[in-house]
Amino acid sequence: MGERAQLAASADPHRRDGTVTVLAGEPGSGKTTLLDEVAAESSRRVLRTAGLEGEAELPFAAAADLLLPIMECARELPDAQREALEIALSLRSGTVASPLAVCAAALGTFAAAADQESLLVVVDDFPWIDAPSQQVVLFLARRLAPERIALLLGVRDEVPVPPAIWRLPTVALGPLSGEESRELVRTLPVRTSPAVLETIVERCGGNPLAVVETARTAGPDLLDAATALPPGSTLERTWSAAVDGLPAGTRSALTVLALSRSTRRDELEPVLAELDLTVEDLTPAERRRLVRRDGDEVCLRHDLLRPLLVARTPRDLARRVLRGLARHAPPDLAVWYLAESADAPDDDVAERLVEAADTARRRSALLVAARARARAADFTTDPAARGGRLLAAATDAAVSGAAALAVTWCEQALAVHDDPAFTADVAVVRAQSMTWLDPARAVDGALRAAEAVLPHDGARAGRLYVEAMGALTMTGRLHEVEAVADRAHAADGATLGGLAGTAHAHALVGRWPEAHARLDALVAHAADAHPVWDAQPLVMGAQAACSLERLDDARRLLGSVPTTARQLGAPLLLAFALGVQAEVDWWSGRWTTAYADASEAVAWADELGQTPTRAFGTTFLARVEGVRGDAAACRAHAEAALQASAPLGVDSLRPYVAAALGAGALAAGEPETASAHLHRARRAYDEQGVVCATAVPFAGDLVDAAVRAGDRAAAEDAVAWVAALAKGTGSAYAEAMAARGRGLLADDHDEAEAWFAAAHRTHERLVAPYERARTVLAHAEVRRRWRRPGAARPLLLDAEATFAALGAHPWTERARRELAATGHRPAGEAAPETASLDALTPQEFQIARGVADGLSNVEVASALFVSRKTVEAHLTRVYRKLGVRSRTELTAEFTRRRQLVEGSP
Repeated sequence: MGERAQLAASADPHRRDGTVTVLAGEPGSGKTTLLDEVAAESSRRVLRTAGLEGEAELPFAAAADLLLPIMECARELPDAQREALEIALSLRSGTVASPLAVCAAALGTFAAAADQESLLVVVDDFPWIDAPSQQVVLFLARRLAPERIALLLGVRDEVPVPPAIWRLPTVALGPLSGEESRELVRTLPVRTSPAVLETIVERCGGNPLAVVETARTAGPDLLDAATALPPGSTLERTWSAAVDGLPAGTRSALTVLALSRSTRRDELEPVLAELDLTVEDLTPAERRRLVRRDGDEVCLRHDLLRPLLVARTPRDLARRVLRGLARHAPPDLAVWYLAESADAPDDDVAERLVEAADTARRRSALLVAARARARAADFTTDPAARGGRLLAAATDAAVSGAAALAVTWCEQALAVHDDPAFTADVAVVRAQSMTWLDPARAVDGALRAAEAVLPHDGARAGRLYVEAMGALTMTGRLHEVEAVADRAHAADGATLGGLAGTAHAHALVGRWPEAHARLDALVAHAADAHPVWDAQPLVMGAQAACSLERLDDARRLLGSVPTTARQLGAPLLLAFALGVQAEVDWWSGRWTTAYADASEAVAWADELGQTPTRAFGTTFLARVEGVRGDAAACRAHAEAALQASAPLGVDSLRPYVAAALGAGALAAGEPETASAHLHRARRAYDEQGVVCATAVPFAGDLVDAAVRAGDRAAAEDAVAWVAALAKGTGSAYAEAMAARGRGLLADDHDEAEAWFAAAHRTHERLVAPYERARTVLAHAEVRRRWRRPGAARPLLLDAEATFAALGAHPWTERARRELAATGHRPAGEAAPETASLDALTPQEFQIARGVADGLSNVEVASALFVSRKTVEAHLTRVYRKLGVRSRTELTAEFTRRRQLVEGSP
């Protein structure tokens, strides 16, 4: 079969690289059989686990199956990572600070084991393994390229999986053809008439399991049954008949197998004994191919049998079995058996579920903890306590990225407890989660809750107003933000979150004096801010500072937040902080750093399923690619951002995408195309109520595109629009762009010189080397137009050097063409040595930066959440690209070249 060949190729033991393959198909399509065959034939060391429906409550259960056999390889890990992994796997007590610490430790352990011998890691029924183990496996899948690891994941078409699964290489198992179905029946030890054979083929729809099981039990009466039954119905009829023919004791023993999360014989025997049964009572079911025994394992032959058996089990028998399973199971599993056996309400069961949630939380299994608290709420009699447990469940779900679950539990909490303060707390979590699902609904819910709680609690109302502002900004409803920002400040404007939120909102709507005042207060309190709990408002404040052209304050507010986020393993915070840091570095001219940080932010957002964050980060990459001359990458990223964000109604993205495409077209020498894109950005700005030239820096491009396209009327209109932005806000960027535009449009030499002099003076108030170089280039072009090539030449040399240092290749070439037109001839000196840094990929740049900062390979791997071998592989390429042979040479050369490009770090 072609599918088998594809899997075998990915698991080839001679490969030196890592591979991941998802095997997808409907139940009974042969996924497990195919995975079994590939694993049996592989000469790699095989590590294997499989999901079990209903097993998701056991944190890191599947990860333990994979990692416990190779835990001796964890000795090489940094102490913090090794301890986190041991706590997660219940090998020691303690608390895990972050699930990423466990993921990084698991990656390091797999990588160390693969150094000894190549690995084949097989995870069947991936959707049914516990959520923390899913996170570990997906973390590994994205980072195993340099490792000798082949990863195979089996998924069922009808079971929801994380969207990231479908971005991995996938082999889909389709139905068998009619002839393949007939051939499968012929290989079985059964005899069927031609008529029965054709009926089997027709009714089973090419499902291999349905074909096999139906053929084994087919008789002449098969011809009398209704035709064209779906595979599920065929299997259910077949298995129901088989179960009905079993002795009563065997049916009871099957109930134990169906309700148990374990397949270990020694764990099943005590429960069977309480029913006066033994494992031997399963022998009749084994003869009918309903049960499989393999050494110490006893299990149902197919998981599709489980729901059928459970549905047929009388409640009294199910309760006896579940209580027996609880008596003999470990505590973290016993409570779930008890919950299944109990009738709500039952406060004792609720308390035990809360204890299980606390244990899961200490192991950083937040989604498991959330599910346990939500289940505890089902058994809780007191409405206030029930609401509190639902809110706690929603909070953990929100932090883990399960926004839809968080919203569901928030709405359940609101239905059982109506205290105003409690309602406000729930509304905050609901708004935070709903922003990622439906920002418009997030706004409405947050505003209603804020108005309701405002008479009782200004602080809670202020938090809700801030959440509403974030969702309004995301949906491009800046016209409404202003009033909400005023209400937020009046309700509770003194908190860090309130100050940051209102500063950013006022900056976007053009109320810069108020924005500066809020930012001043935030900066004054920043020294007392908690590095963890206050990190989010600090990053939001840095975003506001960047918009207000206060880059030093932006860096001060960001401070150590990215480093803290790495240490804590807080990827949501890290992605946000890296995105804002990239924007600050864009203005500062540190484009290589900015691109690397934005790339990491996009990768984290993608991994976490945070589509808006990924979309905004992707448009930033498009902007850099556009001005650096990579038009194809610019267009691809811009289109990807629009496609990803459109279903969520993230309207604020429109000007970002249009501006990036316009910048790319202008750099490519296509002013008419650029002008069309940039006018779309301007229209979006006006429609959304944005009055901030720095939020999306396209004002200069808008004017330049119209001038270069020869459309004077459009250019004059653009200059007037930019000048109005400058007058309304005091933005140095907008003022410089307006002056530059007027210089380009001036009708005589003296007027042009006056406007360019004004632009140069304004640039002294602004840290923006790229825009300054653009102004210098425009000034030089005008001087040459007025037949003053000698006066243009020093400006062009200045612009060329800046563009080259930035890696803005199209603009560098334009400056060189202008220089040639002035009669300038290069002296033959070497060009600035920036290409080597530009040639580094974002991850190579980050690794080189870590080494230059004095980190060891293990420390770099830990900081970037990659394996040591990944660091070593990238360092080899970095050495070659930079022409160095040691860490000392790398540190010196990287630092020298980075300072040449970006100035002092």
